[in-house]
Amino acid sequence: MKRKLLGTLLAGTMAAGLMAGCAVPAAPAAAPAAQPAAEPAGEAAAEAESATEEEASSPASTLDESEEITLNLLGPGLLSSQGETGALDMVTGLETPGYNVIVERWNELHPNVKLHIETAPWDNWQSVVQTAALSGDLDVILHGATLTALVEPLDEYIAADPDFASKIYTTETRRTTDYNDLSIPTTTGVPYTLNAQIAYLDKQIFEDYGVELPDASWTWSDMLSLAEQLTGTDPVTGEQTYGVQVDSMENANNLWFTYGMLASAYDAKVFQYGKTVEDSKVDFTIDKSIAAFQMIRDLGQYCSPQVREGINIAYQLTPDNNTAIRYSQNAFTHFNEAKVMGVEDRFLFLPMPVIEEGEHKGDPSMFKGCNNLAISKSSEHKDWAWEFIKFMVTDEACIQWVIDCGQIPNTPDCLTTLKEVMGDKADSIDLAMSTMADDFSNSTTEYYNNISFGPVTTTLGIVSHDLVNGTITAEDAAAQMQAAVDEYLATK
Repeated sequence: MKRKLLGTLLAGTMAAGLMAGCAVPAAPAAAPAAQPAAEPAGEAAAEAESATEEEASSPASTLDESEEITLNLLGPGLLSSQGETGALDMVTGLETPGYNVIVERWNELHPNVKLHIETAPWDNWQSVVQTAALSGDLDVILHGATLTALVEPLDEYIAADPDFASKIYTTETRRTTDYNDLSIPTTTGVPYTLNAQIAYLDKQIFEDYGVELPDASWTWSDMLSLAEQLTGTDPVTGEQTYGVQVDSMENANNLWFTYGMLASAYDAKVFQYGKTVEDSKVDFTIDKSIAAFQMIRDLGQYCSPQVREGINIAYQLTPDNNTAIRYSQNAFTHFNEAKVMGVEDRFLFLPMPVIEEGEHKGDPSMFKGCNNLAISKSSEHKDWAWEFIKFMVTDEACIQWVIDCGQIPNTPDCLTTLKEVMGDKADSIDLAMSTMADDFSNSTTEYYNNISFGPVTTTLGIVSHDLVNGTITAEDAAAQMQAAVDEYLATK
């Protein structure tokens, strides 16, 4: 992976298209050259037929605005949580808009193409989507980039539309034999929101304890040291405080976030990809991976009982906050919550601790969450599905809707708006987004994979929970992860 530089995104996308054998629009023609000799009629006809077939199969086909069709969307994510008419946060009283805003804007542009949006809860979304995709009545899969067997590869679409590629931060890529061998990442979706992990430090707690605030160059060891210093009885208020809140402890599917960031920080390259799963090597027992597990265990000592148990966890930044360091993906949402509560100045927003080894040394530890869009393989309207994806990501009304929902759009232009609203708190988001490695908005990297190696996610959720609670050692965690992978590979 190489560092993402926004100025080279277009060139990188076009290069990827060329390597994949995709058509990239040609440069403007030069002055006409001398005409070649006429070809035999049979050869000319064959070439014309071949060109016609290629044009018909191209993802950049012409849209028929007069055709009346219905575009079916299904899945979880922001559209689902907002619903058609909007949502109300019962803690803060914040109201956010529904996806009716999206539908109304789309209808203005494409009145003959109707959107049918059906949402799905997270607990069974994959089975719901799979049933719909197999029935053939599904065009756009919400958060579908992970479902590689069900979605259309998008590399050709991206390569054929360089203007779109220049307007976004990143795409979703996966390593899967559903398209290529595992050594070749494939674009499976495009995010319409993109949220880097950000840390929120309670300046009041730091001041009460007389502890100096860190800056963006802090390390995970710094976080651990601070957590230890800030756990105890607050010298000013007399209230119990806790040093850190490990993210997503109540969500087993997301407990791997912290390990993934630590693996990137320590350059723990657990996965070495071959052409197939069987050809690949996986080793969770390497020293750097064990160090990542050890840090999770160490941080767990300074979490509240609620965090360790995974129940009744407070995520909002409120006046009665009792945790010195929190972190999560939802920086803009948390800023809006804090602002409603009148405590936005109480919290320092920082990017996650820096990467300490490897080619990305000095950048924030890498992790982005997202809400993405993918094209169903079974769709009969793939060209319109692609048009909707581009619309959802780049249309000004859609970008504003994402911001109004407290999320960060997948476009660098949004940072101007964020800085106008958040001030210098947006700097941490800017740094995290602009330094994130190419193609890291995915779940199949050298550090982590939840697509191709069996029960990795499930087992990692279990061992992370046990590490935070101190019931297993880092070595135990690594051994359990390795055993799960080895057992899976033995069936291949």
